[in-house]
Amino acid sequence: MLTIEEYIEKRKQEDKLNEFDLDKRLENIKSCIDYIFEYYNNYLDISEIDQKTILNNERLNKYRKQLSKYSDNIKDWLVDTYDKHGNCMNKIIGNILDENELFLAMSTDGEFRSISYEYYSGLIKKYPFLSGKITAWLEDTMEKYGVNIEAFVYSYLNKFFDNDDMWPRTHKKRVENSYRKYDNDYTKKTNLFGIDLLYPKISSKPYIKGKKQYIEILMMYFWLKEFEGDNGYWDKYLEMIFSKDKD
Repeated sequence: MLTIEEYIEKRKQEDKLNEFDLDKRLENIKSCIDYIFEYYNNYLDISEIDQKTILNNERLNKYRKQLSKYSDNIKDWLVDTYDKHGNCMNKIIGNILDENELFLAMSTDGEFRSISYEYYSGLIKKYPFLSGKITAWLEDTMEKYGVNIEAFVYSYLNKFFDNDDMWPRTHKKRVENSYRKYDNDYTKKTNLFGIDLLYPKISSKPYIKGKKQYIEILMMYFWLKEFEGDNGYWDKYLEMIFSKDKD
């Protein structure tokens, strides 16, 4: 970082200012005053920002080196979270898992999904930035309008589950040796849970308009968690949703 004298000298050379030219005395005085203002208002601030950027990058690189066992996507998320919020989530989550004496004995996808559901709800309460857009939407809707979207979706699915007349015809799978004639094929790509009929009825609500995809995701979550059982489909569904968003 330059001193003020060094900065003025540098600017004089850049502008080819000759302080001994008496004919330009007033112009030179003005230029020197401008140099002083530039130094304090621009140069010092920019230098400070550059210094902070360098130090922050060093801090982030040091943290990234501690994450060698994780995939690149996980590394990026952990570093981004650390940069924005200052939390080392790998250590925080690791400490939580260490407290579970059964964790190292777990081996199935179902066990890992179950523990993920359990810990996620607790983590987002302590670290709100972990909650995604859907959670923020649910909370905002409850706060502003007093409407519990989750309760609405669950109630709708409860009726949907017991009434196959509500099911899209192409989503009905005939089953044998069951108390029901059909199963709902929730792996279809369109009109899941009859949402194409439901959404127009509620889309005029300010907290619903434009949220059809969010509602579908909630429906799938509750359907797999409360009505049918996951069977590994939740992860596949999310992959399809995220790839659709990227397109």
